[in-house]
Amino acid sequence: MALRKALKVFAWFNLTLLLLVIDVFYLSSYVTNKNEASVRTKHLTALRMEINAPSSSGEVLGTSVVGDDARILLVKNFITKNNAESPFLTHTDTIVNEADKNKIDFRLVPAIAMCESNLGKRIPSSDSFNAWGIAVFTGQNNGKKFNDWPHAINWVSSYIREKFFDKGITDLREIGAIWAPPSVEKDYSWTRCVEGFMEEMQ
Repeated sequence: MALRKALKVFAWFNLTLLLLVIDVFYLSSYVTNKNEASVRTKHLTALRMEINAPSSSGEVLGTSVVGDDARILLVKNFITKNNAESPFLTHTDTIVNEADKNKIDFRLVPAIAMCESNLGKRIPSSDSFNAWGIAVFTGQNNGKKFNDWPHAINWVSSYIREKFFDKGITDLREIGAIWAPPSVEKDYSWTRCVEGFMEEMQ
């Protein structure tokens, strides 16, 4: 009888110990998974905040960098929505890469192209690759010509950096007053146009 009681106590003790070990294991796994999920959530939230950050200050050229794929997708969606036939649709990676290289907002070049030419639909001549109205009103009938779209995107991105950002001009109103002077008298219509299309890419 005493032996049977001792065996029951021993079995109960071992079972309790086993259950305790299992509980500790599952609790540890739960905490680890919860921490990993929390980290993933924080990263996704940070990415969404970067993408959706408003540009109400007008400061557009010193933007922070977010995930390349997200920005390329934003530009592709913008182009597809506004002009699915645009030649820019196959150059979205170039737009983002050149923006990074010149440290300008990745939305600026396509937004200006949308305002000036409906993303390359209305350009001075078919071989100009000039979707931004560069030099159109400076005595050159067809404005500046480029070799192809990548060359044009590269040149315009560098031009924005050197002409404006390097001189401390980062506000879209100031840029618009230089890029399209007549728009100032029309309540900064160029600036409002560019700002509107940039907001579409958030």
